[in-house]
Parts: sequence; C-alpha cells; structure tokens
Amino acid sequence: MSEEKKMKMPKPPKAPKVKKERPPREHHGHTPLGGLLTRIIIILVLILGILCVWFYGTSKNSEAVVEKNSVMVKESLSFWQEFVTLKYRYSDIVSVKKTGFLTSSYALVKYSGIVRAGIQDITAAEINISSDGKVLTIILPEPDILGNDIVSQEVFDEQHSIFVPMSMEEVFTEINNSKEDALEELLNDGILEQSKDHAKKILTQLFKTAGFEVVVVE
Repeated sequence: MSEEKKMKMPKPPKAPKVKKERPPREHHGHTPLGGLLTRIIIILVLILGILCVWFYGTSKNSEAVVEKNSVMVKESLSFWQEFVTLKYRYSDIVSVKKTGFLTSSYALVKYSGIVRAGIQDITAAEINISSDGKVLTIILPEPDILGNDIVSQEVFDEQHSIFVPMSMEEVFTEINNSKEDALEELLNDGILEQSKDHAKKILTQLFKTAGFEVVVVE
C-alpha cells in the first residue's frame, strides 16, 4: 500500500471509558429505636440502684428501731420480775378442841389471809416486735400462786385444862389446813385465769401508752 493511501485511512474510534461505581458503604450506627431502648434500660438500672439503696437504708433503720423497742420492753418488764396481778383476801374461823376425861380444852381463832397470783418471772416472757416497730406481741409464762400468807389472827374464845394440854402448834396446824382449803376453793373458782386476764390488761395499757399501735398479750 502506498503512503498516500495510508494517510487517508480514518482512525478507529476510541472505546468509551466505563466509570466504576463503588458499592454503598454499610452503616453500623444505632437506629432511633435502639437508642431509645438503651436510654430506657439505663434509667431502669439507675432506678433499681436507688431503690436498693433506699431499701437497705430503711431495713437498717427498721432493725435499729426494733432493737431499741425490744430493749425498752425488756427493761420495763424487769422492774417487776415477780408480776403480781391479783390479790384475794379471805378470812375464816378455826375451832380447835381437845377432849379428855371429864374436861376439855378449846380455842376459837379468827384469821385473815391473802393469796397472791401472777407471773413468777415476767422476764421469761417472749417478746416479738414487727419490722415497722408498731406491733408488740408478748407471750406470757403460765400464771402461778405466788403466796398464801396469814396477815392477821385473833383468839375469840379459849379454855385450857391442865389435864388436856393444847399447844399453839396444834392451833397453827388447823389454821394452815384452813388456808389450804381456802386456796383450793380459789383455784376451783379460776383465780389463775383471772390473774392472766389482769396481766393482759395491764401490759396492753402500759405498752400502748409507751407508743405501740397494737399490743397483743397471749
């Protein structure tokens, strides 16, 4: 081919440039809903922490109140120890007579006695106080007879024979027998039950005045 023809040949067209597109980037940030849930969880954790601190403080304070009230109740009961709740006064006439050959000796004695009933050792009572310090429960030991004593005696009439001697010991023996009979009668009439009822009333009134809203005595 001649040089003239080579010069007249058209140049081939250039291939168009292809623009490469990058794939879109992935975003890993929080969506609006995820952020809200996170804030709610944080707030709940804070509230839970505050409540734990408050309950702990309240619990410690309640324990201190209960301990203080328990000590106060026990000290109050210790003033009594022997807790007499009922006294019953009685009297009787004792006749003592001894007979011998054609003669006799006798004595008529009037005496008075007092029976005391109550709790032998009130400090043995079981004490329970509610966690808020408002309710006091006292469980009492069983009541007992604390005493049966002669407080007076008087001889109304007497006659002594040298042939039928009578000693004062014999007179006292009859008085003691009469005392036991009087006590047995009081027990049958329910003096111990009455004593416990009185104890309940006394302690209930006492510790309500001391500040307890509810007092239960059993």
